[in-house]
Amino acid sequence: MKPYQNIKTGIKDKVFSITLYREKKRNAINEHTMDEVLDALRAFHNEKNALVAVLQAKGTDFSAGADLDWMRTTQQMTVDQLQEQNKKLQQIFELWHDMPVFTIALVHGNVVGGAIGLVAASDLVIARPDTMFRFSEVSLGLIPATIAPYVLQRSSRRFIRNAMLTTMPFNADEAKENQLVDIIADKGLMKDVTKEYISYLKKNEPNAVARCKQLLNDLVLNRVQESVDQHTTRLLAEVRKSEAASQRIEKFFKKSK
Repeated sequence: MKPYQNIKTGIKDKVFSITLYREKKRNAINEHTMDEVLDALRAFHNEKNALVAVLQAKGTDFSAGADLDWMRTTQQMTVDQLQEQNKKLQQIFELWHDMPVFTIALVHGNVVGGAIGLVAASDLVIARPDTMFRFSEVSLGLIPATIAPYVLQRSSRRFIRNAMLTTMPFNADEAKENQLVDIIADKGLMKDVTKEYISYLKKNEPNAVARCKQLLNDLVLNRVQESVDQHTTRLLAEVRKSEAASQRIEKFFKKSK
């Protein structure tokens, strides 16, 4: 994959990794970062070898949220121009949420504002014990609009509502208690847990994982355009007819014999 300035990407042992790499700015997100992340996620859809995607960050913080220095330079833009910028961030959340592979976010330090949207859009979130979260938007006169759908569908709605309205920080234990975080682990254990999940994911049939994830996401976000029973029975029939399913089932019986 091509080199970037604010992020690093790579594929090794069927694991696609994307690392926020703007350490001096605490991985704050500006338009250049958004463009790079968008490019990397779009390019991933042409990648046939990866079975898992891991999101992480270099430095003391996962991300300080939006880069306020950059936001200051955009104040003279029109509402329509700002909306186009906001669409980039929304597309990042959507692409990451709908990645055709299992996604893992490894978070540490401070996770602020829009960065929580990336976390919430992940399938599995592993946080270090010292991780702190904060929705800072309303303290800056902003609102957490683009991240709200992803955070609310993952977490305890009452807790998230209060956290967004008060801007009170909360720790990893509170995040786990309210389903924003799945596992709390120190740096060493974080690697071990990630490896364990990856070992299981590598055994699964890639197309089945992608179709299953799409089904779950569509149901949660109400994106099914037909009756649920019609949609689910048709999808299962299509997958049952696939060559991969036939091969896997035959392999199961040969192994059992």
